[in-house]
Amino acid sequence: MRTTHIHRGPSHGVTGSGGFTLPELMIVAAVSIAVVLSVVVAYVGTIRSWNGTTGLLEIQREASLGMEAIQNVVRPASDIAVAAGANGDSLEVYWEVASGDSLTAEFYLDDARNLIDINGTTVASLIDSIDFVVSGRTLHVDAWFRSDIGTPNRSTDDQRVQISSTSICRN
Repeated sequence: MRTTHIHRGPSHGVTGSGGFTLPELMIVAAVSIAVVLSVVVAYVGTIRSWNGTTGLLEIQREASLGMEAIQNVVRPASDIAVAAGANGDSLEVYWEVASGDSLTAEFYLDDARNLIDINGTTVASLIDSIDFVVSGRTLHVDAWFRSDIGTPNRSTDDQRVQISSTSICRN
């Protein structure tokens, strides 16, 4: 005798519930956390880099402004001198007038480490130190500029720039 089985459509067994298993959920959670952490680390690194670059650009701008202000006054001068005064070493710039040389400009560092001119105007800030060296009619300036872009307690995130400039009196 011959037996025939009749099959009526797909089989609907009780083998699965149609959801996710606990190990699958754990893997998805771990991958999601890794992706979020990598995005946060990249973001924090970008912000730190941006702050460092901004701090460096700021002190380079301050250095350029300070040196340019000094050069613009020294070039047409008739004489220059470094004098020790109440504010420490200062640069004195003299221009020739009918009655002789006249003090036209002065530059010095104040207590807040700002470069101040003869009128009391801040020419540049963020200066750690500045040295004026006069040799004849030539002025050589060495200055250290610094910006604390991070925390005051950590000096490892500070930016520093040294700038040197030489100017010659033309008159």
